[in-house]
Formats: sequence, C-alpha cells, structure tokens
Amino acid sequence: METKSELIQLIGETKVFTKSDGKMDKVTFDSFGLDRTKVYQANYEILVFPESTEDVAKIVGYAYQNNLSIVPSGGRTGYAGGAVAKNGEIVISLSKMNQVMDFDPFLGTLHIQAGMITKNLHSEAEERGFYFPVDFAATGSSHIGGNIATNAGGVRVVRYGLIRDWILGLTVVTGKGEVMRFNGEILKNNTGYDLKHLFIGSEGTLGIITEAVVKLTKPPKDIRVIFLAVEEYSHILNIFKETHEHSLPLLAFEFLTEYCLEKVKHHLQVPEPFSSPSPYYVLMEYELSSESDEEKLFAILESITEKGYIVDGSVAQNTRQNQTFWKYREGISESLSLSHTVHKNDISLPLRNMEEFLIDMNSLLEKKYSDFEIALFGHIGDGNLHLNIVKPDGISDQEFFQKCKEVDPEMFSLIQKHKGSISAEHGIGLLKKDYLEFSRSNAELEAMKGIKAVFDPKGILNPGKVLR
Repeated sequence: METKSELIQLIGETKVFTKSDGKMDKVTFDSFGLDRTKVYQANYEILVFPESTEDVAKIVGYAYQNNLSIVPSGGRTGYAGGAVAKNGEIVISLSKMNQVMDFDPFLGTLHIQAGMITKNLHSEAEERGFYFPVDFAATGSSHIGGNIATNAGGVRVVRYGLIRDWILGLTVVTGKGEVMRFNGEILKNNTGYDLKHLFIGSEGTLGIITEAVVKLTKPPKDIRVIFLAVEEYSHILNIFKETHEHSLPLLAFEFLTEYCLEKVKHHLQVPEPFSSPSPYYVLMEYELSSESDEEKLFAILESITEKGYIVDGSVAQNTRQNQTFWKYREGISESLSLSHTVHKNDISLPLRNMEEFLIDMNSLLEKKYSDFEIALFGHIGDGNLHLNIVKPDGISDQEFFQKCKEVDPEMFSLIQKHKGSISAEHGIGLLKKDYLEFSRSNAELEAMKGIKAVFDPKGILNPGKVLR
C-alpha cells in the first residue's frame, strides 16, 4: 500500500497501522474510527499514532498534497459522530501525545499535549497544588484535545464556565499541514483576532489541536454535596432560584429522574438514597470556606424545606458519600449505554423557558414515542438537558434510529421556538449536521463555510462533520 509506505517514511514504522497488517485485532482497530454513537460503522484502512506536533504536520501535509481525508481520534467519548471514520479516511489517534510540556507556577498554567486524558490533567494540576475545574462523567477516558475541539462543559459550568474559559494557548495543524501557535505564555495579548477561539468547538474541521496551554485555579476548600428528592419539575427551578438568594459558592446543580436513578442503582449497585422513590432528584454541590458558609447552607436547606420544594434530602457526611451521590448522576450515561440502545438529544434552553418547553416536549414525546422510555437528566445550573430516548425490545436498532430521526425535526422546532440550542455540549458531528439551521442562521452558516475554506481549503479535515 503506497500511502502506508510513504507515511512510514515520514513518521516511522511503529506509528503506522493498517487493518490488514496483523498488528491489531479488527475490533480494536475499528474502535479508533468510532465514538459512542451506535448509528455508524467504521470503514477505514490506515491508523497512525503521531507523538508530536511535527508528526501531525507531516501527516496532514502529505494528506493535503495527495487529497486524502483525515479523521482526528481522541478518547472517542462523543455522542454526535464527530470521530467516525466511515469513508476510508486516514485516522490520526492522538493517544500517544499525552505529555506535560511545561508548567508555569507564576501564571498557573500547564502546557500539555492534546492526547492527555482529562483525569490525568486533573492529577497533574493537583500534584502542583492547583485545580483544573472542567469535569464530567467521561474524564477517565476523554482526551483534553477532544474536550477543546467540542468546547466541553460538564457538571461545574455554573461556577467555572466552559472549557473555552480555561484555554490560554493552542497549537493546531491546519488542513494545509501548517502549524499555528496561538498565545500561551501570557495573559494579555491584544494584537488583533484571537484565532484560537475558532478552533475551540470546531470538532476537528478547521485544524487538529495538538497542544494546549490550560489555565489552572485554586482547589475548592470544603465541598458539600446535597442530594434532594423532588415531586414536581417546577420545584427544581424554584430550588435553583433559592440558591441565588444566598452568597454561597454553588459549584454544581444537577437533576435526574427516577427512571435514571433506577438504571444507575442496578448497574453500579449503589444504595437507595431515600426510603421511598420520587419523580425527580437534585444534586447540589457547594464550596464552604467558613463557619458562616455552613450557616448559609443550612439556611438554604431550611428554606426549600419550609416552602415544600423537597420531600426528602441528605447532606453527604464524608468523601465516600460525596462520591456515592455523584455516582447517582454521573453513572447515568454508562448505565444506559451498556444495556440499551439510546438516541441522545443534548440541548440547552434559557432557564426561564424551561418549564414551558418541557410541557411542549412531553406532549410531543407522548404523541410520537408513547411506547418508548425516556431518560431525562442534565445540568440545570446552565440550562442543559440530556434527553435520552431508550429503544424498546422488539424493534431493530435501524428501525429505532429511523423513527427517532423522523421526530427530531419536530423536537428541534420546539427548541427553536423556546430560543434554545440543538446541541449544548456534545457538538454537531454527523448526527446533527442536517439540523444546524435550527440553531444557526443562513448568514452564520455561510460565514462558517468561509472560515472552513481558509484553514482547510481542500476540505480534508473531518469531512462531512458539522457543515454540509
């Protein structure tokens, strides 16, 4: 195979694999060309493992000269088909690019390669007395480069914001094989357009992120996790409003339904949180730094109890109970995906429109999905809902996904009506590219295509993703 031999000459034999060379079994090989969506099949022949930005530049430069398409591959934890290689593309896995390149104790930054697993970044920051606050269920397997490429959010956006807010510098390889380095060593750089922000959230369609300089912060002090049982969805919003009445740092505000909790309990064998079930549950996390903060926390709990917003509640008494409460929330996706076929809708709405949207949504789901089960959970603190349609027994995956696809435009119309977004944090990828106009105007789409043409003039980077 000519392409294989030429890539070997460029970056070395140990970094180049093909489906037929016997170095890797087929299931493992194919897994590098897939993410967690179950809609697509991998179909590609060449897999490469660069170890540096220079390696990536050589690969992309070769692909540019020879009109070959590329799919960048990170931890493959996405749910939008953004890392799927189904048309014979070269797959570039960043998994061997996982090193710390520099640490600045004055600025409080880490310069890392993009293939570092997010949880390892947390550990690297902790070892140096700092804290990296972007966190979500997939941190044990996702790569920081993929997090940046999808502008990941997670469970603490209400306090710390999206990953975009923690990126000081980026190194990217464009679709022409050019290396571009954006800022990184300084906080202030007011010298024109801040181009790195174009690549954050671009899903590998403008360039391959190879290195990042991430900002760090101080670790939170005394963390308290609270788990609440709630009878009505409107009470969840009332509880969230109540958190604004007190000057106590809120780190996370999550919710889930009884259906989700049942799945987690069965899968992870965690204990019942309360003596009787409830339709909804809320998880709150606070940082306490003084005795007065302790008083504020119990004032909040007393107030929501007196107003009848909760039917039961518990404050974690130790680290182990903290972890158990978080398992109720973070174990949902794994519990569902390992035992069920699921159609995911990751959406966001203004909180003030959320209740009205849910009324419309439930009406639509009852009409269109009356025989399907619904798993609803998400980050109420930032208006992000995860709406999971669970495939029933008796129909094939293909039938299930087809039915979901037929209903999606109606769901997206509702989201548009209530001024929301069809993708809060999972991205567009292959799965939602046909529906991008529900969240973007024609003028915006044309501008995005123009930006794509500048950085990837031949359209070889992650083709078919995001834009049609």
